[in-house]
Amino acid sequence: MRTFPVSWIFLELGKKNLRPKLANSLSDPDRDLVLKCQSGDGTEFEEAYRQLYALYKNRVYTICLRVTGNEEDALDAAQETMVTLARRIRDFAFRSRFSSWVYRIAVNAAIDVRRRRLEATRGSVTTVLGGLGEADVFPDTPSVDNGADPSARVSLGESQKVVQAALASINPRFSSLLVLRYVQGHSYEEISEILECNLGTVKSRLNRAHAALREFLEKRGGAALLEP
Repeated sequence: MRTFPVSWIFLELGKKNLRPKLANSLSDPDRDLVLKCQSGDGTEFEEAYRQLYALYKNRVYTICLRVTGNEEDALDAAQETMVTLARRIRDFAFRSRFSSWVYRIAVNAAIDVRRRRLEATRGSVTTVLGGLGEADVFPDTPSVDNGADPSARVSLGESQKVVQAALASINPRFSSLLVLRYVQGHSYEEISEILECNLGTVKSRLNRAHAALREFLEKRGGAALLEP
């Protein structure tokens, strides 16, 4: 049965959720809508916010899903993100790109929801992951050549489940970094802006995230996924 390296699996996970490159804050494509939310009341605010919601809801949900590991928690985290966005948007001062601010809120919300879930189940990762089907974890079916060996399609699905289980099991701050870097495709500089930390910290944490992912996979017989 064919196996797929982790880097390729991450690419497939993010393929249908590719985000546009973050713009310079001074030429932020969301600037006009944000300003309308900040200065408008009633109908004007609602209309501008609806447009921002439509722009970001899928990107926010994707981040939350990959960090939390299940649809229910992802929906909760995504909802918390969008509510926080509506409440705090008047305080946004364009010191960073608006998209960076949104992703930062989403990452923090997903981490908080996941921690609450783990506390509620007394830290049982098995309970959190139990009962998840492929449709729950991977709502977007990856593109695989219809002419490919059926065993390859099965193996890809199984490999994705292993990687998603790893993301839902390792330290959430590590999994959020892996999601931003490999699923969302952000650069080190963009991650630095999103998480409000310097480049050295981003690289150091990513190294630790890679080590945590490797340890999880090796303990569960998924070492082959680490091969290039």
